[in-house]
This record gives sequence, C-alpha cells and structure tokens, in this order.
Amino acid sequence: MGNELRRGFKAEAERIAIAVREELKLSVMGALNSAALCQHLGIPVIPVQDLIDSGASAKSVRCLTSPDAKFSAMTVGQGTRRLIVYNPRHPVGRQANSLAHEVSHVLLEHPLLPALGPGGCRRWDPVLEAEADWQAGALLVPRQAALSWMQSSQSLEDGAVHFGVSVALFRWRVNHTGILRQLIALSNFRYS
Repeated sequence: MGNELRRGFKAEAERIAIAVREELKLSVMGALNSAALCQHLGIPVIPVQDLIDSGASAKSVRCLTSPDAKFSAMTVGQGTRRLIVYNPRHPVGRQANSLAHEVSHVLLEHPLLPALGPGGCRRWDPVLEAEADWQAGALLVPRQAALSWMQSSQSLEDGAVHFGVSVALFRWRVNHTGILRQLIALSNFRYS
C-alpha cells in the first residue's frame, strides 16, 4: 500500500487530518463523523438507492447492494460540485472509511476521472487511491491518537469502537504508522 505514496505524503496527510479536526472543533482523540465532515464541506451524501429517483434501474441498485457486491462508495461531480454515493448495507465502520476515502479525494484535490474506460472496464489510478486510503485513515484515526490509545489501552477492538472504525482499519493504522514498532521499542508492549 505505502509503496505508491510520494515522499512526505504521510506527514502531509497527518497535518491535513489535524487541520480538518481543528476546523471541526474535534480533538485528536474524538471520533470523526465522516458524514458530518462531508456536510461541513458542502458535499451531499446519499445512499445508492436514492439513485433510483434519478433514473437508475432498481436492478442495478440491487446489484450494487447485494451481499457479495464490492461497491462501497463513489464520488461524482460536475464542475466543482461533488456528490458522494455510498452503500448503506456495509457495516458502519466500513461506511465511515468509505466516506472518508471519498472526501479525501476532494481534500487532496484529486481530479475526477471517468469511472469506466474503453471496453467498460473500471478505471482507477493506484497512486490516487493509495493517497485517499492513507488520508482517510489519518482523518479517522490520526497517528497521534492511535499511539495515545495504544499506550493507555492496548486494545485494538476498543480503539476501533472508540473511533467508529473497523478493527481492521484500526489495526492497519497501528501497524502501518510505525506505532507498534515504537511501542515495542519503548517497553514490554503486549499486542492484542
């Protein structure tokens, strides 16, 4: 994941996350409500089912929200306007990450790209997606917050609940930000 990120990006993402939290008057240890962040930025958020009112077929929507569907969220736009469409059938922690990922594209000023390329295949830029993944994680669980949490609690499950994210995301932040190595170096840290 981190191999695609340019030098200095991770530190920049942490600075953006802290600045966003300050703008929202949210402490570094507070749980970020991704939908509230979107509202603050003036980005409407709708469940994919609402697309039926705009002409999407019910069959297409059922396909996107089926239990085996991979669809989490997408950003659509026209000019400078954006709309985020998400899958409400995913667990709440995944929805939080999906919305944070999409709003990260906006915060990082990524260009809107066509969803489909020639032949109808999905188009995506791995560098932009890696940046949005990292930024979303930093927004939801800033490194400073994850470190503080693990120093005081050492519970990944409780940390995930506190920050409103999946255990997998909280674990990913602890493992990929160097927190685990830092804690092990400082003490006889026990990882649970």
